[in-house]
Amino acid sequence: MQELINFSLHPGDIGRFNNDWDAVAAYVQAHGVAGIELLIGPTPPPDTRAPPSLVGGVHLPYWISWLATWQGHAPTLPTADAWLFERLYGGQCAADLVNQLRQDWQHAALLRPAYMVFHVCHIEIAHTFTYTYPYTSAEVCAATAALLNATAATFPDGEPPVRLWLENLWWPGLTFTDPAHVVALAEALHFTNWGFVLDTGHLMNTNPALTTQAQGIDYILAMLAQLPADLRDRIEGIHLNASLSGAYQQQAVMRGRPTGFDHMPLAEQYRLAREHVAQLDLHQPFTSPRCAEIIAAVQPQVVTHEFIGTHPDAFVPKLMTQRAALYSTQEEMLQ
Repeated sequence: MQELINFSLHPGDIGRFNNDWDAVAAYVQAHGVAGIELLIGPTPPPDTRAPPSLVGGVHLPYWISWLATWQGHAPTLPTADAWLFERLYGGQCAADLVNQLRQDWQHAALLRPAYMVFHVCHIEIAHTFTYTYPYTSAEVCAATAALLNATAATFPDGEPPVRLWLENLWWPGLTFTDPAHVVALAEALHFTNWGFVLDTGHLMNTNPALTTQAQGIDYILAMLAQLPADLRDRIEGIHLNASLSGAYQQQAVMRGRPTGFDHMPLAEQYRLAREHVAQLDLHQPFTSPRCAEIIAAVQPQVVTHEFIGTHPDAFVPKLMTQRAALYSTQEEMLQ
């Protein structure tokens, strides 16, 4: 099992190392992990000076509200919000999405990683607050499969150039809470070079009743147990983190959208939603040694310790805490 940490091409990450990939490699090695899962942006192409031995995986960009574009009803945004259009909708039409995703896959391939991660999810900004959706997980999964198939078909062998890992969220799409959706998604894919990555915090966010890590671990194990064995075996990676935001989720649903939300500029709506999501998706370290039970159940090829903010002063204590919990019982459990 290979251990990675999340990292990005944002100046706040690589910039702290003066864009020196050797310094990043030294930092990674000093803290006992094998490399990084690198979040890339849609443009420009990633810095190919990053050593292939360092970049274990790539996390692809994600369009939040892409389903509207795929279905042909993406809104027309004011010029002032043009910078948000790509981030939210990915383009003007379905062909734009395919072209952009193809470019993202090509950019990932430049780094020669073992895998690349793609979110299977759709959410409109307003619905992050209300938890009411006019679209279903089944619809999102079906549309995602169609998008991925169309993109894979543009490559000579009909396969992604890097193994594609599909990640769960707690919004409509792949959640791992309903085996039927997982089965339908898998059966709808026309290519073979794919697997799943389980984000433990995202799965915990699907159950607002969870209040302890022990409850969260039991819940994750129960959701995994209901999956067909062949699809459970497709979970090749884990984003390991804990999120117990249930109390906040319940309060947020009761409050609904912020006052005056519908009349705010889109950029302000987006800012409020980002702040809101930061309270939902906590990315805290596991402190319970029972987190090793998740590893034992999945037997992943890769575990990425994924936390918010990669500044060493914040990140390293979380990494040390989680690894201490993971290894306090893991050797015994995996025997």
